[in-house]
Amino acid sequence: MAFVCTGNTCRSPMAEAIFNKIADEKEIDVTAESFGIATSTGASVSTNSVLAMKELGIDLADKTATAVNDVDLKKYDKFYCMSQSHSRMLQDFFGVSPDKIKVINVCDPYGGDLEVYRKCRDEIYNAIKELFTNDFE
Repeated sequence: MAFVCTGNTCRSPMAEAIFNKIADEKEIDVTAESFGIATSTGASVSTNSVLAMKELGIDLADKTATAVNDVDLKKYDKFYCMSQSHSRMLQDFFGVSPDKIKVINVCDPYGGDLEVYRKCRDEIYNAIKELFTNDFE
């Protein structure tokens, strides 16, 4: 499964890390990855994402972005998109079936201060807790 956002430097890397931490704690054998619709592979995750996640004991310091063009979309059974526009792009430009996509609607913190990133992180955390309740248990 994969989390998808625009740049893979804020929301989707945080979602990937939070999901994997919770899956590990719950001993559920599912691993998330993430990528961005409009990014370059190798771009650094935003500083505020790193700082916000560090407060949860999660280290994103070495995480880098992955572009959609650099992944094999066929290997994913589910895509969790941060917005409806990401869902439409996966469908329209990359041929992903809509039944494989779920939109979790998380606002983009890009350019915001650390407090904006904390709110985004918490929004993602709550959305992922709901995913575990509805999709993985």
